[in-house]
Amino acid sequence: MNILDGILSSSALEPMREENVAHRRTFITGFQGISPRFRSSQEDLLEWLTDAHAALGQADREQIRTFLARCSRSANPIAFRSHELPDFTHRAWDRMRLFSPNGSTVTEKTQFFNEAVTMVFERLYPTGTAAPEALVHVTCTGYSAPSGAQRLVALRGWGRQTEVVHAYHMGCYAAHPALKIAAGQMDFLPSARRSVDVVHTELCSLHFDPLQHDPAQLVIQSLFADGYMKYRLTRSPAPQEASFEILALRDEIIPDSAQAMDWTPGPLMFAMKLAKEVPTLLASALPGFVHRLCERAGLDFSAQKPTAIFAIHPGGPRIIELAEKVLNLQPPQADWSRHVLREQGNMSSATLPHIWREILHDDHLPKGTLIVSLGAGPGLTLSGALFRKQ
Repeated sequence: MNILDGILSSSALEPMREENVAHRRTFITGFQGISPRFRSSQEDLLEWLTDAHAALGQADREQIRTFLARCSRSANPIAFRSHELPDFTHRAWDRMRLFSPNGSTVTEKTQFFNEAVTMVFERLYPTGTAAPEALVHVTCTGYSAPSGAQRLVALRGWGRQTEVVHAYHMGCYAAHPALKIAAGQMDFLPSARRSVDVVHTELCSLHFDPLQHDPAQLVIQSLFADGYMKYRLTRSPAPQEASFEILALRDEIIPDSAQAMDWTPGPLMFAMKLAKEVPTLLASALPGFVHRLCERAGLDFSAQKPTAIFAIHPGGPRIIELAEKVLNLQPPQADWSRHVLREQGNMSSATLPHIWREILHDDHLPKGTLIVSLGAGPGLTLSGALFRKQ
């Protein structure tokens, strides 16, 4: 046997394989949320939208009010939504920052987005904070270069210490691909500690349009909100830290669904299109997807399902209920999704991390609990993750 044969023999590879598997165990921890400046009741926001459609878009006030109320009732009732923009707190249309009678452009919305995101990063990383080894910025609601993450690194003088990566424009399911990006980034960091921060900044409310009265746009305006979240991926969490171990990640594009959901930058806003078939498409694809997700971790979904907890992204009306129905779940298994939707609305990519935080810090859930995280977005993409509570 020559030297190469010896290196490639199974007995020689086995210790290397075991060491590699142990090394690549990845954990999520360190959740830190920042609340947008304003939190309004759903009732107040729907009334504001009714008035805005009537005043700015010349719509019939009662028709808009009736339809918005119907949307709200069918969306796992939302009680509150957060927003960064003060426009939603008053009706002095001539003093609006963005929702004025003359409207506003994407350029003006981007300027506000940059101001808000700069504030978020500076609050998450105040002066004196240790520089993260790497930082993944996730958003689908505003872009500029340099990004808020890059501006922070420049401001703090971390240019040689912190690497910045962007995960943009994937929409509601983006938290799962962000985990893949962050986990991959760790393999190229020199530090033995190896950790990557992930920060979500979503300002969905900037893209409400009171001039658009069609039912799909009213559904969107009754559902979305602003939200921010930071967390950390690491190979070795501190013993006292609550964490999830990532067991599997998987994305699939549903066949014949590419036109079902759009999220497109335009001259006045980012415009979303939702086909009425989206819930049906997701429901038909979900059971097989979840089985394949579990198989990736070497688990049998049917055996794991009775004790698993489900973080279901509330991407639109009836999504949680449909997921429960097609997966044959008990309602308490997805209670955390309902709670976050009720208290904060749909924050696009920031929603799942809010749900994860609620599950992680629920003391009633024991160590070892399996969490099945599910989201969807343009493509039409189904996205999932499996976590084990540590």
